[in-house]
Amino acid sequence: MRIPPILLLATAFFAPAFCHAQTPSALTKCPWLNEATARGILGGDVTIFVKLNDQGAGVCKFTRQQGAATHELRISVDLMTDIPKQFPTHLAQCPPKSPALPATGNEAVTCTTHTKENHYAELVVGRVRNQAFAASISSTVQDDLSMTPKERREKTNLLAEQVAGILF
Repeated sequence: MRIPPILLLATAFFAPAFCHAQTPSALTKCPWLNEATARGILGGDVTIFVKLNDQGAGVCKFTRQQGAATHELRISVDLMTDIPKQFPTHLAQCPPKSPALPATGNEAVTCTTHTKENHYAELVVGRVRNQAFAASISSTVQDDLSMTPKERREKTNLLAEQVAGILF
């Protein structure tokens, strides 16, 4: 049986569209963390939200529902034009005298916060050159046994190291 050349041409032309399924997460990518790493950190499938400006600053959120808890991994990066004036406003996300997190960018601190969205979060705030960053992992359940505050803190510290490394 001979296949008409026009059918072969049409198949070759449309095959990429038929063979490549795009999920919403494939349409938007976070420049500081990929979806597979977020799945590994949060322990399963995630949904992703990415909002970036033209200069490359913005926010990535990865969320995962696990039982009664919603876990969120959030990364934000902001470009600063006046570091001495602007960076303290970023640091204010953590209480004064929060412990330093050495070897994670510049001036990084770590803290535990309770967000407006009623999330219990471990947070790292730091900077790399003129880029302020915040990395957090949170849960909607205060005493979450599926990801304890200690586990969130360890994962957040590792996440912040990775973000700082990418920003260098």
